[in-house]
Amino acid sequence: MSRLRFALAAAVLWVLLPPARVAAQQPTDSAAARLALGKRLFESKGLCFSCHGKDGEGMLGPTTRLTAGKSWIHTKGSLSEIAQLVKSGIESEKSQSGTAMPPRGGSRLSDAEVDLVAAYVLELHRRTPNE
Repeated sequence: MSRLRFALAAAVLWVLLPPARVAAQQPTDSAAARLALGKRLFESKGLCFSCHGKDGEGMLGPTTRLTAGKSWIHTKGSLSEIAQLVKSGIESEKSQSGTAMPPRGGSRLSDAEVDLVAAYVLELHRRTPNE
C-alpha cells in the first residue's frame, strides 16, 4: 500500500509542479523584466529619481530631463555610454547644469545594477512624453 501512496503522490506532484527540464526552457531574463528591475532601481536604491524625477522629467531643470525630445548632453546616448556615465558621474565643472552627479548617483549600485538602470534610462528617453 505504501508503494501505491508513493506513486499517487509522485503523480500529483508531477501534475502540480512542472518538471525542472520544462522550467529551464523558460526565459528568465526577458527585456521587460530587466526594464522593470531597472525602473525599480532608478526609483529607489539608485537615487536617480531625486534629481531626474520619477518619470525622468528632470527635477533640477531641463538639463536633468531624460525623456524624449531632450537631446543627450553628456553622452551620445548608447547603452554603454549611459552606463559609463552613471558609473563615473559628472563633476560640477563639466556639468551643463553646474550640478554634479556623483558616481553611481551617490548610491551603492553594482555594475550589473548600473547596466539595468542605464537600460531603463534609454527606454525613458525613447518614450514620448506622457506615455
